[in-house]
Amino acid sequence: MSALTITLPQPTDFEDWRRLWTAYLAFYDTSREEALYHRNWAELLRPEGVVRGFVARGADGRLLGLTHYLFQATAWSEAPVCYLQDLYVDEAARGLGAGRALIEAVAQVAQEAGAVRLYWLTHETNSTARALYDRVASYKGFVRYDYDLTAKP
Repeated sequence: MSALTITLPQPTDFEDWRRLWTAYLAFYDTSREEALYHRNWAELLRPEGVVRGFVARGADGRLLGLTHYLFQATAWSEAPVCYLQDLYVDEAARGLGAGRALIEAVAQVAQEAGAVRLYWLTHETNSTARALYDRVASYKGFVRYDYDLTAKP
């Protein structure tokens, strides 16, 4: 799709990015404090930020989607792994190739960085995203567990 471009986020994209990330969080029935929005935005604008990302733009420049990713050390290799933490495409823009293009952009930078793996998680009920993920990646059967570090003993 020629009307779709993948770029780094630009300082003027904050409100559009905020709209998308808020919708992503709402999809997972959660929200975050305002300070975290600003922390993440500052990281996204830093070339070597801990949280990195791309945005998908429509022909009019409006953001259609976002992705956030992180590089992590691993005990299994001297090279890092890349974790694609968030991927969201506006409901009105789904089916246009933005999700795949965002994944491919992260895959390219992960390869350029020498990462040995690119991986991500999604909820088992996220059938729309899983239909795409099953076409571009391999499900390896792992199950995630979360240990609640905020629970009081």
